[in-house]
Amino acid sequence: MEISFKDILKIVKKNLIFIIVTALIFSVCSFFITKFFIPKTYTSSVKLYVETATDTTNSYNALSSVNYAKSLVATYIQMLQTNNFYSAVSKEMNEKYSPGELSGKISFRNIEDTEVFEATVVASSPTDAKNIADAVSAAAPATIAHLNDNAELKIVDSASIPGGPSSPNVKKNIMLAFAAGLILSLIISFFKEYFDVKIKYSEEMTSICDIPILAAIPDFENMVTQRKDRRH
Repeated sequence: MEISFKDILKIVKKNLIFIIVTALIFSVCSFFITKFFIPKTYTSSVKLYVETATDTTNSYNALSSVNYAKSLVATYIQMLQTNNFYSAVSKEMNEKYSPGELSGKISFRNIEDTEVFEATVVASSPTDAKNIADAVSAAAPATIAHLNDNAELKIVDSASIPGGPSSPNVKKNIMLAFAAGLILSLIISFFKEYFDVKIKYSEEMTSICDIPILAAIPDFENMVTQRKDRRH
């Protein structure tokens, strides 16, 4: 079965209402599920700076200090992703969360190959997100203090209470659901047309049999019904 662009337009036009309704139903369902059933999460973050105690009056020493601090960032992050650190954060919060729970809420990342790294906290409430981030700020310097006497962590940007939920993203989910409904309805429409072997218009006879149409028998029953309706 060969399908031309003209045939595609006919299929879309024929099933246009079904396609639009399906996409809208998907969008509405996505809105209600996202709005009322998916739990909201809030994100708060704190930025920490790795500082090394070296002689900065000499340019070579200053550059070496920066490079050394950059190399320490990855090491510090590994040191903070330990049960000892999460236990320290748990103590800072009076053991409101266990170390295992905190490990699932806290993540770290380097910031563009600098001496700064970021701790991000995701929690179910904005207050908890900030409180955990504050506990990270308090526990992190003490946890890694034994690593090097000449290096320390400083707070670059303190945590703040998030103004709104970071997830779920209602607009994004609605757009994805609309696109999914659109694609699914198009696939159903094309499959329905593909497996329908009935000939619906005279052009199909010409394309299938490769012979011209000399005459056609009209639908007399339909014509009689139409005439009766006109008389009434």
